[in-house]
Amino acid sequence: MKTLTAALSAIALVAAMPVLAGDPVAGKQKATACVLCHGSENFGGIFYTLQLAGRNADKLAIKTNKYKTLKVLHPMMNMATAFYTEKEIEDVSAYYQSIGKPFFTSPLFTIKGDDEAKPAAAAAVPAPAAPYAVAAK
Repeated sequence: MKTLTAALSAIALVAAMPVLAGDPVAGKQKATACVLCHGSENFGGIFYTLQLAGRNADKLAIKTNKYKTLKVLHPMMNMATAFYTEKEIEDVSAYYQSIGKPFFTSPLFTIKGDDEAKPAAAAAVPAPAAPYAVAAK
């Protein structure tokens, strides 16, 4: 009886796991607009943008669909996602999950598992030099 219960529990656990609905191969072709800001296989994106490589596809698709449906307002992202279908967003999300972490990443953001990227500690980013500072004589 314990064996049957364990087997059924394992089956239920596997059935409850999210299924990656997107196609990473198709997503790579559709991600050309995303790559400019969010990076690709070797580059982690420009400063101040979220690095998508290695992200959980389901979470990424949900967040991206919020931009598409204007539930989250961001001028660039609302325009960029307006013409993607839900299937295309799932494909792009699957592509970014499939490539793992990029070789080079922006020093301002870190990737920790499926967590959202968080700015690195302020102490890690040097303060800009004052361009108009006059040296004392």
